[in-house]
Amino acid sequence: MSGDSEATRKRVIKPARERRADLLDAAWDVFAERGVADATVSDIAARAEVAKGSFYLHFSAKEQVVAALWERYVAGYLRLAEGVLGDRTPQDDWIGVLTGLLGHLIDHSMEHADLHRIVYGSADAKALALCEETNQQVIALLAEAIQRGMDAGVLRSGSAEVFARVLYHGVHGALHDMISGTVPYGEDEVVSTVRDIVGRVLRPGS
Repeated sequence: MSGDSEATRKRVIKPARERRADLLDAAWDVFAERGVADATVSDIAARAEVAKGSFYLHFSAKEQVVAALWERYVAGYLRLAEGVLGDRTPQDDWIGVLTGLLGHLIDHSMEHADLHRIVYGSADAKALALCEETNQQVIALLAEAIQRGMDAGVLRSGSAEVFARVLYHGVHGALHDMISGTVPYGEDEVVSTVRDIVGRVLRPGS
C-alpha cells in the first residue's frame, strides 16, 4: 500500500517540449483569470502541476511566458501565410496576394482576441517589448511580399519596408481598438478598408 502511495506522489516525467507546452497552457489559464500583472510564477507552476523550480528550466521569468504565448500565436499566422506565398510567380496578382495575407492576419487576430486582450491589457512593458520583437516576423513577411510584387513590376515602386510597417501597425491598431470594444466598426469594415488602401496606394497607375 505504501509503495502505491509513493508511486502516486511521483511526478509524471514528460519530454521537455511537452512540459513547456503544459506551462504555456497553464499560464494562459492563469493570465485569463488574474491578468499578467497579478499572476505569479508559483500560480503558473501550480496550475501546470510542477514544482516552481521546473518552471525555471523552461523560462527565466513570467515575461518570457507572455512572449512565448505571443510567439506561438504569430507562428500560427506565419503557417497560414506560407500557403498564400507558396508557388507564386512574378505575374501573379500581388494586390490579391497582399490583401490575402492581411485578411489571414485579421482573421487570425480575431480568433485569438482573448490573447490580444490579455497581452495588451495587462502585460508590463518588458513583456510587451518581447512581443513586439516577435511582431517583426510578420512585418518582414509583409515586406517580402510587397518587394516581390515591386520587383515583378506589378506593384508601384517604393519602400517595401516602410509600407509593410504602415500596413501592419495600422491593421494592428484598428484591431486593437475593435477587440477592446472602443469603436463601432467590425471586422468586415477593417478588411474592406485594408483592401481599398492597398489597391489605391500600391496598384501601378492608381
